[in-house]
Amino acid sequence: MNNEEKKIYHIKPVFTQALWGGQQLKEKYGYESDLDNIGECYNVIALKGFLDCDVLETKEKLSDFYHNNLDLFGCDTKEMPVRAAMACTIMPMSVQIHPDNEYALKYDGKLGKPDGVYVIEGKGTVEFGHYALTKEEFRELVETENWDKLLRYIPVEAGDFLDMPFGTLHALGANMVYIEFSQNADNTYRLYDYKRQQIDPKTGKPRTLQVEKVIDCVTIPQNETSIATLEVIKTSDKEITIFHDEPGLYSCGKIVVRERAKYNKNEFYFLTCIEGFGKINEIDIKGGETLFVPKDFGEIELIGDFTLTYVTYVKP
Repeated sequence: MNNEEKKIYHIKPVFTQALWGGQQLKEKYGYESDLDNIGECYNVIALKGFLDCDVLETKEKLSDFYHNNLDLFGCDTKEMPVRAAMACTIMPMSVQIHPDNEYALKYDGKLGKPDGVYVIEGKGTVEFGHYALTKEEFRELVETENWDKLLRYIPVEAGDFLDMPFGTLHALGANMVYIEFSQNADNTYRLYDYKRQQIDPKTGKPRTLQVEKVIDCVTIPQNETSIATLEVIKTSDKEITIFHDEPGLYSCGKIVVRERAKYNKNEFYFLTCIEGFGKINEIDIKGGETLFVPKDFGEIELIGDFTLTYVTYVKP
């Protein structure tokens, strides 16, 4: 099909409250919710019966839209393969890891979740990796609560990207706005929660730790961690930054447009506006909104002064 026969679709996000969540997403993007905060905004996710975006044009959940329109995605995964989610913090998130697919499927019956995290706003520190050289040392430092010796913190600011593969110990820091990219999953093991005893608004129960699962899955030793060095492609009409490109998992990046530009990608992709406003093929888009562009749609026209992120899936 050509782009006259295919459509671009609006994706409605899913909001959740978080004990570490702030009001920055409401203030920045005008999101409306009865929740006390929008700690997390799932711009793209399709976990049936759990976290599942709406496709406005078809009035379907994104998980159903995927199965009912496989030709628009053109990939070989059992479920819709990618996700993108924003978060805003007033305190640090828990120190955690995400397991690999093999471990997660065996013990939880679902996929693991590597992270690619882009800092939209703010400046501070992120827990990223650890100093233990062996599993025995890691366990000893955990059991003695010697967090200063175990946990590695690095400075980050707006514009930085962090690549956090399966098994990477991490905790996003306070007073920042992030957007995270990954495969379509939601599976976290917590190691340390700063002795917070609050009730998790997602579950209504005290937040639990999964220390043994973390020890099973954490990468040891962890090489020195730092912000990613990114590939930036500048043309006369736009600037594209490639955050991560891993066939069989997820690919993501950023597109900056200052007036008028053309863009094309063979794979399907989701575009989320993180700054400014404009038009995509005469469809208005502003900060916080997400559009889905089908596979082989063809060239799209971008008009305005805005910044988009994209997430897609490339076959291995």
